[in-house]
Amino acid sequence: MHAVLLLTLALSSPPPALLLPVQATSAFDGTWSGTGTLTQRRGRGTACGPDTTDRRFTVSNGQISFPYDNRYGVSFSGPIQPNGSFDLASGNNRFQGQVNGSDMTASYTSSECVRSFQFRRRRS
Repeated sequence: MHAVLLLTLALSSPPPALLLPVQATSAFDGTWSGTGTLTQRRGRGTACGPDTTDRRFTVSNGQISFPYDNRYGVSFSGPIQPNGSFDLASGNNRFQGQVNGSDMTASYTSSECVRSFQFRRRRS
């Protein structure tokens, strides 16, 4: 009797909601490109490279993915905060900045170099 009642309840209940992944987007998503200007050399020699350098990276679902320098394995990944700020580390290297609309100011700091960046966004 109990088994029949449980089977009846189970068959008459609506199926559980399917949990599908939600593709979230953020106001910061897109491809960011810009130029960094060397503002300080801390190390010896030319480890910092040229005085200016162009870089590009993506933001998807509010997450930065920035392969900064493949030669040395420097890559940044992490979130942009709702207020547009970010502060990411890769080893002893730091990438931090602020988004304002489609503009971003940022700095890259390593033990040898400091660069100031200006980026613009292209929506993906």
